[in-house]
Amino acid sequence: MSDIMWHRPEYQGREDELVNLAGIATIAGVTRAAVSNWRVRHDFPAPVMTAGRTVWVVHTEVEAWLASRPPRTVRDSAAKFVVLKEREERQAAALAATRKQLRKLRSQP
Repeated sequence: MSDIMWHRPEYQGREDELVNLAGIATIAGVTRAAVSNWRVRHDFPAPVMTAGRTVWVVHTEVEAWLASRPPRTVRDSAAKFVVLKEREERQAAALAATRKQLRKLRSQP
């Protein structure tokens, strides 16, 4: 493929150690757009290879970079689950109160 560009030629032949940005998004549990933002705004690992518009970086460097980042709050799936569960419980309580008021109003002559 003629559109492959090696930025760090020492990884030629070691493609199994690389991951593309879509793969990083899957690993990190974020969108592909978030990974693109990380590349621009943070000290993200340098690209090893580009093939067309696909960027490849060293998998272990990405894992180390992710581990060095502060934990995500609401974006973290476990925290997101807790937030959504609490919201669901509040909405269920509000719905029950509304239904109780409706029954009371309907029973009045």
